[in-house]
Amino acid sequence: MREMSFPRRLPTVGLAAFRRLTFTAVVLLGLIVVTGGAVRLTGSGLGCPTWPQCGDGSFVTRTQYAGHGWVEFGNRLITIAVGLVMLVLPLVAARLRDRRRDLLRLSFGLWVGFVGQVVLGGLTVLFKLNPALVAAHFLLSMVLLLNVVVLDRRARQGRGPVRRPARPELFWLSRLLATVAAATLVFGTVVTGSGPHSGDGRAARRFGFDVRAVAQLHADVAMVLIGLVAATVLAVRLADAGAEARRTAVALLAAVAAQCGIGFAQYFSGIPVGLVELHIAGATLLWIITIRLALAVMERPPAEDEPAPGGGPDARGTAGPDHGRSAGDGRAVGDGRSGPDGAADLPAARPGTPVSA
Repeated sequence: MREMSFPRRLPTVGLAAFRRLTFTAVVLLGLIVVTGGAVRLTGSGLGCPTWPQCGDGSFVTRTQYAGHGWVEFGNRLITIAVGLVMLVLPLVAARLRDRRRDLLRLSFGLWVGFVGQVVLGGLTVLFKLNPALVAAHFLLSMVLLLNVVVLDRRARQGRGPVRRPARPELFWLSRLLATVAAATLVFGTVVTGSGPHSGDGRAARRFGFDVRAVAQLHADVAMVLIGLVAATVLAVRLADAGAEARRTAVALLAAVAAQCGIGFAQYFSGIPVGLVELHIAGATLLWIITIRLALAVMERPPAEDEPAPGGGPDARGTAGPDHGRSAGDGRAVGDGRSGPDGAADLPAARPGTPVSA
């Protein structure tokens, strides 16, 4: 009888497929933030009273948990989908035809962060929606979004050192903008933990702060953020930072203005559930655009053509006569091989100061 033969190694994967996977991860991680907000706002935080099961002896919601059980159970199903993508990403990164350690590290970081998120979600249920754990659960989601947006961006760029913009003020302004945006998210969780939407009618524990005072502080930080975004829109034009940076800055200005409008509307209308959910979605979008803007003012070499499947070590970069040259300027930058950090052996041709990613 003929013996069946199995491949000794997993097949390699192209960058195009990996980019589709990273984009899917961005969408799913943004979606899970919005659905998690819906769980809290509908009072379904304890719709499944135990974790990881949904009630003793069952991983599926039961009829006695009614609609709250289905809302929480649906959110857990989305979490499983996110987990599968997080598990696959580092495996695919390890099997890329053009191996890159930066992509592997970022993918593995997502997997570690997701495991931490699952544990934190379980603790949130076990401790009956403690507001500090709820806030930490949301903020860790923002860290994962930071990771996945950077990963998606890097997957669409080539090897080589990152370059700061010609004007150092723009670099530091983009970093300050991201820091203030992060602070706005943190203060937003304090407002949430002090407000009426605890996630479950029986879990009334709150931070104990005066909601008007913390909401005013949150609004003050948001006003600073608007000022920084407006300054950045002007700075990217004066510094000629490129079309992508200019477009992203304008999109961020529109997003932060809309977000502030929603925030004021929900405050003066008694914090209705629909506006709060819209505010959560807006915060997620604003954070993604902020990260993309901070990345857009930096420069990396453009993505290279992929080596053909089955190509050997010399297959990389053999698509044309310009093999071994950087895009656009014709200066040789080596043979495309990289050091331990995935950066090209020789500096990029364009002037600037290389910094770590």
